[in-house]
Amino acid sequence: MYVSLSTPYALISSPPVFALLISLGQATVYVLTGLYGQPRDLGAGVCLLLIIQLVAAALIVILLDELLQKGYGLGSGISLFIATNICESIVWKAFSPTTINTGRGPEFEGAIISLFHLLFTWNDKGRALREAFWRERLPNVMNLIATLAVFAVVIYLQGFRIEIPVKSNRFRGQRGSYPVKLFYTSNMPIMLESALTSHIYIVSQMLFSRFPDYFLVKLLGVWEVNIVTHHHPLSF
Repeated sequence: MYVSLSTPYALISSPPVFALLISLGQATVYVLTGLYGQPRDLGAGVCLLLIIQLVAAALIVILLDELLQKGYGLGSGISLFIATNICESIVWKAFSPTTINTGRGPEFEGAIISLFHLLFTWNDKGRALREAFWRERLPNVMNLIATLAVFAVVIYLQGFRIEIPVKSNRFRGQRGSYPVKLFYTSNMPIMLESALTSHIYIVSQMLFSRFPDYFLVKLLGVWEVNIVTHHHPLSF
């Protein structure tokens, strides 16, 4: 990562430094709005350590992106990290062996493991299947099926393209074709959607924790506090 130090403006406007400043601002907002617990309960020292940890993690990601993109020529490291994170999230939510208590007793977090556990432990198999496929607040089998269906549709549509015939005006008789994809996929829409959604969540959580009785605040989102996730969205 090479950053020119000729002027302060060039230093601040460089992509790595600008990304670090954004990470510092977001980390401060995340910690102070109670994403990791109420700041008055955590204390100033723990809040500062959380901010430093988040900024250090952002710095590591930026350095790895520069290493993969410019050092090894593997393309955008951020795209690779996003794909890895999505795959890890899908596998974990499908096969996670951890148990979470949502008020109805301990349940397996993984959708597939929960499916087999309910089938083996419940006498009513139909009710067990409905619970595994449609349970709330934890990953269920329908979430997994919908995710795999979206993957299949995107991969299938990605192969569609139209060959537009092209004829040269300078050279008579020379013809060719220009392929145009009907469905374009990229990591930028995922990044923009994730950033927009996370910001809406943070603003909604911050406003609801301070003004829970206002109608406009409830219209943006309603939250409840529990032991596992601190703040859990009830409706959006």
